Amino acid sequence: MSNIFNQIRSVTTPLSKFYKPSVTFARSVLIASAAVTLSLIGARQLGILESVELAAYDQMVRWRPDESPDSRLLIVGITESDIQRLKQWPISDRKITEILQKLDKLQPRVIGLDVLRDVPQGAGRDELTKFLRRSDRTIGVCLVTDGTVDSPGTPPPPGIPKERIGFADFGVDPGGIVRRALLFMKPPAIETNYPTEKHLCNDNSQVLFSFNLQLVLRYLQAQKIYPKLAKDQSLWLGQKQFKKLEPNDGEYTNVDLRGYQILINYRSRSKVANQVKLTDVLEGKINPKLVKDKIVLIGYTTETVKDFFYTPYSAGKDKNQFMPGIVTHAQVVSQILSAVLDDRPLFWFWPEWLEILWISGWSIVGGTLAWRITHPTRLILTFVAMLGVCCITSLGIFWLGGWVPMATPALALVVTGGSIVLADRFNKSGYGKAITDRVKQVFKIEIDQAQKDEQVAEITQSQFFKELQQKKDRLRGSKKELSAQAPSASAEIPKIIPVSATPQNAESQPQDYLAHLKQKSQKHKQRGARSEAEQESQTPVTVEEKGLDGAMETQTDEELSDLSAQPSQTPVTVEQTLLDGAIETQADEELSDLQAKARQMRQRKAAKNRLKNPTNQDY
Repeated sequence: MSNIFNQIRSVTTPLSKFYKPSVTFARSVLIASAAVTLSLIGARQLGILESVELAAYDQMVRWRPDESPDSRLLIVGITESDIQRLKQWPISDRKITEILQKLDKLQPRVIGLDVLRDVPQGAGRDELTKFLRRSDRTIGVCLVTDGTVDSPGTPPPPGIPKERIGFADFGVDPGGIVRRALLFMKPPAIETNYPTEKHLCNDNSQVLFSFNLQLVLRYLQAQKIYPKLAKDQSLWLGQKQFKKLEPNDGEYTNVDLRGYQILINYRSRSKVANQVKLTDVLEGKINPKLVKDKIVLIGYTTETVKDFFYTPYSAGKDKNQFMPGIVTHAQVVSQILSAVLDDRPLFWFWPEWLEILWISGWSIVGGTLAWRITHPTRLILTFVAMLGVCCITSLGIFWLGGWVPMATPALALVVTGGSIVLADRFNKSGYGKAITDRVKQVFKIEIDQAQKDEQVAEITQSQFFKELQQKKDRLRGSKKELSAQAPSASAEIPKIIPVSATPQNAESQPQDYLAHLKQKSQKHKQRGARSEAEQESQTPVTVEEKGLDGAMETQTDEELSDLSAQPSQTPVTVEQTLLDGAIETQADEELSDLQAKARQMRQRKAAKNRLKNPTNQDY
């Protein structure tokens, strides 16, 4: 057994050396890290950090290299030069019909017309209606209502069946930036009794597909790929699942996620697909290979039409801050096709508990660095390096398709480290110790006062104090009885009055006797004080003993006060004086007995204190 204990001791001795640093680490780093992490998580839940994380998301999108144009798409843009050459604004229905006919002859797989035609524009309305009714390649657009009378939505072009219509709306974040795409939704109900025109895009009774999704579905039909909804109501195209964007996905908190939305995975900032002008199509200047079996999108790219959006690429640009709506649609179409056919990753997100661990981990890293590194220059360089590691790690995950927090862990790293440094300097400057000592002093005063109150209460409730009060009451009672018996006793006692005594002398004798009694009492008190001083110099005096002495002095003073008050109240005779002297003698005897008991009690308590604590001092 002794060998086992020796082995245990040999192991625990080195471990004990690490105990104190571990406790210091836990108190300084882990507590600060937990406080910072909880604060940041609370700020995220309130949406305070949403704008910061979205800005970080935009920066990561800009840091990614552009991908090559998607060869499955062709954009036919209506530019400002086309408007000037055609001398038309807006482009007439006839010109739109002519463009559609020329493209249809080149055999595209699907044509997307992102041009609103709810009202006639120039000549050729009937021609456009007939073509849209006849062609099964063309997809038209409408705008969904926002549920108010002022925005009832825009109807689709006439003559086109509803299965070839898609809404052109996007989910726009605060600041006008487009990061989300709507795949399908139910239009909001218009909450008013005001009569409005009923059309497909304000009918709340049915689900509408987006313009982007309609183009993709038409394209994938040739490859026998059809959409389906799983049991969890998620959309599947072939073997690819398009998960709906949830409120806790990424860094979204205060955002409208109605409908089925996904995060846009932009392909390129400038050229997502091949692009030609409207006049090139009218003049037959395009290569038929760019059209055949492709998705052709027709829309405005001129600034005359306010069909532009801010995107993550807009930040930091002086020119070309906007992306035309038709190009933004092409980004979403290319994303869905690339995910289904090319296995291009869609955005995925960590669960919330893993994001919390990610943030708390960087917070602990920042606190540990600040706790271990004391040199300012080394600390700053190390923090800069760790911030770079945090950003590079988040960017690497982003390139793989995962959106994880980047700004929040960076804040946790800096804030935790800064708090540790500030706390260390605060303690070393002496302010921390001064405040701690002041707080301790305040608490010590309160504790001392509480202890004194407890000791006084203990003395007043002790049996000895109660006996002392009872003796005092008995003494007063006996004094009253003697005073009551004095007149009857005086009748039996012969009055002896000296011959020389006059009435004045008779009155002065009790007063002289009372003065003599007071002098005697004062001498008695002085002798008691000298004896107590000698005993206090030898033995410590407790609060209880002081309380006892105070009680006995109070009793003596009360007795003397009573005796002093008697001459002024009633006339004093010799008999009464003799009776008072007897009472005073009895009081002196009782007082001497009480003082003797008090001294014995002090001596016993002093002996007990010396046995318990030889170094005990006066409280």
